[in-house]
Amino acid sequence: MAIPIDRESVRAALAEWASEGEQRRLWLSDGANGAEVSSFSEARESLFTDTGIDLDRGHVVFDATADAKLKKLDALISQIDANREPSQIIADPQMREIRVLASSLLDLIPASPA
Repeated sequence: MAIPIDRESVRAALAEWASEGEQRRLWLSDGANGAEVSSFSEARESLFTDTGIDLDRGHVVFDATADAKLKKLDALISQIDANREPSQIIADPQMREIRVLASSLLDLIPASPA
């Protein structure tokens, strides 16, 4: 049985991971004039902590396919050196695979349960 999760929050976090444009807009922002700001670390927390997703508890969160892809996404994100300038992180070749995987998760996780 799936655990109740705020799907909109998950989708918003995945949308940030899926889009280089959003990463540039948010991670390179200085917050001037009230502009939104995020970072690599905040994006990770937003997806894997703030949403309540716990892939290590042995429970199905969405379904087997989505959960496996989320675990892979977490592993890929963990391989990125976050101790660099945001522009360097965004340009990291590994980020392309992260974006593709996050985008595919958006297709797998609808806004509301089926």
